Amino acid sequence: MGQIEFHQVTKRFDNGQEGLKELTASFDTGSMTFLTGHSGAGKSTFLKLLLCLDRPTRGQILVNGVNVTQLSGRRLPYYRQHLGAVFQDHHLLANRSVFENVALPLRVVGLKPRDIARRVRAALTRVGLLSKEGLFPRYLSTGEQQRVGIARAVVTRPKILLADEPTGNLDPELSRDIMDLFRQFHQIGTTVVVASHDRDLIESMGMRIIELSQGSIVSDTPGAAASAVAGAPDTDGGDDGEPDHAR
Repeated sequence: MGQIEFHQVTKRFDNGQEGLKELTASFDTGSMTFLTGHSGAGKSTFLKLLLCLDRPTRGQILVNGVNVTQLSGRRLPYYRQHLGAVFQDHHLLANRSVFENVALPLRVVGLKPRDIARRVRAALTRVGLLSKEGLFPRYLSTGEQQRVGIARAVVTRPKILLADEPTGNLDPELSRDIMDLFRQFHQIGTTVVVASHDRDLIESMGMRIIELSQGSIVSDTPGAAASAVAGAPDTDGGDDGEPDHAR
């Protein structure tokens, strides 16, 4: 799982505005792509449709050949288990520790406590926050809170990782660190799609960039790093919280 296809997708809201207009685009398994454009260009709408948080007015969205716009309520939770999502405002629970925030998706699917602990600590190690697993979010910097959000998104070992303006509240150095984390997941075979308005930063990453304007694609630039080998084996020899298909 990881191949994404949008076919003539239009999203019209109740006020008559169109978030997307007959958008067609495909994303190979293990690829990394940036969506950019001004506020209201359609970036967030694109991600919400892929997460099935909303439905398109017309068109099809295929993930590994399955039209996810037609998934029933019973099948949606299973589909979302294969997705990880990172947002600008973290959505961390203030009254839960870092460990508990990251563990939540695993508790929802009923993993055993021993497996939860192993996966959570592996994910926190990946984002450099294992030493802070017992702290509450209020004791973390903004950049650390964002990394907790990333750990929570990848702890389920998703095949697809989505991010909506993940560096919007961060300074340039921290923004680069966060983008490098996304690159690491791309390099082990996860399909990564990041929405960002920071054109200088995303151009420096050397990945594919799709620019949206008023719900339509106005440019699609392949990245210099597009030849990176997806699914490269992990070299640290341990369980690092990465997707099963990358092993």
